[in-house]
Amino acid sequence: MNTVIKYPRAKPYFSNEAKEKAVLYLKEILETGNLVQGKYVKDFETRFAAFIGTRYAVATNSCTSALEIVIKSASIKNKKILVPSQTFVATGNSVISSGNIPVFIDMNEDTLCMSLKSIQKNMSKDVAAIILVHIGGLITPEYYDIKSFCDKHNILIIEDSAHAIGSSIDNQKAGSLGIAGCFSFYPTKIMTTGEGGMITTDSKELADLCRLYRNHGGDGQNFYYSSSNYRMTEVNACIGLTQMDELNSFIENRNRIASTYSRLLADVKKIKMLPTYNNIFNCYWNIYFVLESTVNRSIFVSKLLESGIQTGDAYSPPCHKQEVFKKYISSCQDFSVTNDILQRHISLPMYVELKEDEIKFIVTKIKEALK
Repeated sequence: MNTVIKYPRAKPYFSNEAKEKAVLYLKEILETGNLVQGKYVKDFETRFAAFIGTRYAVATNSCTSALEIVIKSASIKNKKILVPSQTFVATGNSVISSGNIPVFIDMNEDTLCMSLKSIQKNMSKDVAAIILVHIGGLITPEYYDIKSFCDKHNILIIEDSAHAIGSSIDNQKAGSLGIAGCFSFYPTKIMTTGEGGMITTDSKELADLCRLYRNHGGDGQNFYYSSSNYRMTEVNACIGLTQMDELNSFIENRNRIASTYSRLLADVKKIKMLPTYNNIFNCYWNIYFVLESTVNRSIFVSKLLESGIQTGDAYSPPCHKQEVFKKYISSCQDFSVTNDILQRHISLPMYVELKEDEIKFIVTKIKEALK
């Protein structure tokens, strides 16, 4: 008998008002017949750039495409790019698709983000960029040290901000911290367009190149680069606009949920909550804790699932254990922190509609499972 999932790890939210707006937008789109790269995509780009605080935004069909396009637009070719092993395979795949070599590195056990120590350990003259992934919505507190190191060695920072719409460090938002930020609007993310992505940048030159690369490498008449179709449709964009209307409330709700989890789990033994930082605002795509080594993670997860509580992996197995990246992994590389933490980490249900009494139920079941 299949377990009924009452509390999924993630799910999108559409208010009645948003649904009504989307229907009106869709009706206009169908009536005009303008289905791709029309006014709704432009409106979406303008509003998203304003939200992040960058001069430009370029809509794409996915975050994976956004990452590939940024790498190509930055003229990085046949170089090494550092990528945290603790990320979705799309991050590494974008490096390969852009004609470069991914170098997977270890993470910081307190943040689950790539660590400065690991960056330094894997640095070589062939490294042209790092992809800084804001895991779970957290911008690493090592950001300034990482940026200083990268600036010193002429290394570009590309942000994988798929988890971090609305996160900031010292009031500077994710997506404005490197040469470009890349966002995901997949249904599990902070906001959704179904499928879709976005590039944010302050560089006009980079933004112009990104627009060419997303459209087969040209402007529709003349083509300058080898590329493919990475465009966003008007339908995806109109959904995105309805989500933008409520984005701040989404993030407020996620912070409320995270605060409730943290308060109720603060004194629970056998788990370690991740630290918070006064100068860093987390949008909380996910909230994590790490189990003590004495707790069997598989049994713990199974017990929660029996109560209809779904937990997540972010991301296990990590990239250095994925078959597709096998040839890029060296036997001398150190992934000790990633290997340890991903055997013990837990990602809790996190979505806009989660109520306080439901969180209390989840925490009660966590305590029971730990016993």
